Amino acid sequence: MAADTKSAGARSAGAKAARAKVSRRDWIEAAYQELARAGERGVGINALAARLGVTKGSFYWHFKDRPELMAALLDRWAHERTDEMLALALGSTGDPRERLRRIQALGRDVAPVDRAMRLWAQHDAAAAEAVRHADRALLGHITACLDGLGFPPADARLRARLMLRAWIGGYLVQPDPAPDPDPGLTADQSLDIFLSTAAPPDRPGR
Repeated sequence: MAADTKSAGARSAGAKAARAKVSRRDWIEAAYQELARAGERGVGINALAARLGVTKGSFYWHFKDRPELMAALLDRWAHERTDEMLALALGSTGDPRERLRRIQALGRDVAPVDRAMRLWAQHDAAAAEAVRHADRALLGHITACLDGLGFPPADARLRARLMLRAWIGGYLVQPDPAPDPDPGLTADQSLDIFLSTAAPPDRPGR
């Protein structure tokens, strides 16, 4: 009887140690990685527990249920998208064009999770609001860069929207599996087009 009591106590102590080792933040980060890999519907408690090497009991130590985890995941994404990564990318330069180039490159870096978020937002109001919040912040950064380059306010706002839509569309559109003989525009070339103040040349026959 005493041995059984000690064994149960050891198991309880082990479970508490596992819960202490894997934090709430760890669960959110694991969910973030799973979101990028498999989309919102792929974020499951069992899959996350396996990824973290713990039991489901650890999850319920930190969260009431999956909706609470998904709400925390939305906060995590919005914070990273609008604060952490932008600050990291933009903080070391004040040059507006270089800042735009870095925002463009950042979009490619976060494309998998950004794509998953936008697909999630199509059927979930909270996800849709998180995407709108992040996009408003990003548009503010792009518009400020264009202001710094001397574009009039209305022009800067319009170009900012077009740039954001083009960049997002670039990684939402599925790539063609067939080899493309035309590699298309480079990132710098596409940025040159968005920043051009010249009118497009007349087409033949116009």
